Amino acid sequence: MRGAMGGVVVGACAAMLTWTTMAQAGPQWDISEDSWLKLSFLGQAHFKYEEDAADAEDFYLRRGRIILNGQVMDGIQFFMETDNDNAGRSGTEPVATDIQDAFADFRLVKTDLGEAWVAGGLILLPFSFENKSSAASLLGLDYNAEAIKLVNSFVWRDYGAELHGNCGKRVSYRVGAFDGYDRYASATIEKNPAAPLRYTGHVAVNLLGQAETGSFYTQERLTTNNYISLGAGYDGQDRATRTIATDPAQPPVAQDSEAWVVDAQSGFDLGVVGLTLNGAYYDWDNGAFKGDTACAEGGVKYEKVELTGKWTLVDPDAGDATTDYTVGLHYFFKKQNARAGVEYRWGDSDRMVLGGVQVLL
Repeated sequence: MRGAMGGVVVGACAAMLTWTTMAQAGPQWDISEDSWLKLSFLGQAHFKYEEDAADAEDFYLRRGRIILNGQVMDGIQFFMETDNDNAGRSGTEPVATDIQDAFADFRLVKTDLGEAWVAGGLILLPFSFENKSSAASLLGLDYNAEAIKLVNSFVWRDYGAELHGNCGKRVSYRVGAFDGYDRYASATIEKNPAAPLRYTGHVAVNLLGQAETGSFYTQERLTTNNYISLGAGYDGQDRATRTIATDPAQPPVAQDSEAWVVDAQSGFDLGVVGLTLNGAYYDWDNGAFKGDTACAEGGVKYEKVELTGKWTLVDPDAGDATTDYTVGLHYFFKKQNARAGVEYRWGDSDRMVLGGVQVLL
């Protein structure tokens, strides 16, 4: 085991030193006084060692995104990105380039009290801080995906319209109506074509600092601003999925989908160090998962080095609960534009070492 772990550390270090030339600078073109276009690149390469896995040691491209966003005129913006997620990862099918986000955003009103926008297209569901966070600004190397049990979504995205904005500087809101993405939740669970619209929303109240109102939340802000943001979210769709019966003579069984979350994000400038604390508690009742999940994570950052820790819980109504712990060490060469890290997980799941590097330009 000691020799294997030594090889893991070497492999993780190698992963952190690769891909330094992944992307080139993303230019912005000013088309007119209030129109612009910007092209960006996001590359995240991972190395994983997981005990008892079919392929214990694995290098792969966790994300490879081309991002295009711009402004047609004041009050009309758009965002689109492609992705080649998990390319080269053991056990996954060959990866094609997906259109992962594609939406237009129109401002409805702008007053001294706040703004209101409506976005339409393929959008990250506005359910929680976690699933609505930018992949380029995570606290750790990846999302706490084990805690997210959304059904009828494409990597947590769905087609629909979202109203979002703020009331003053302390309150932000996001609420939308969506189709329910046509995707299998599992081998025996599929979207019910007779399902009505899905309704999803999240409200954030800042006890300290200013609420985020952009298209994505930020898990690790890397700023000197102190903030405490408390949130609550809901996702529901009647007759969302249907379970295929093992007996072909029996009709599929429709299942409602309902979930709620209470979550929080916070950051503090303590002078010598910066402290980030995030957490969430979820309740799920859908065709793929019934039960509770939770996660809590924190980071202590000194100059360019950050130490992180994470606790996750997956507690199904039927079956045993799974509790895992993760510690990580990260280095920010140029904030989120160039960072590297290594993490170690232990607990009820197989022990895992994960190394990664991120380039964002």
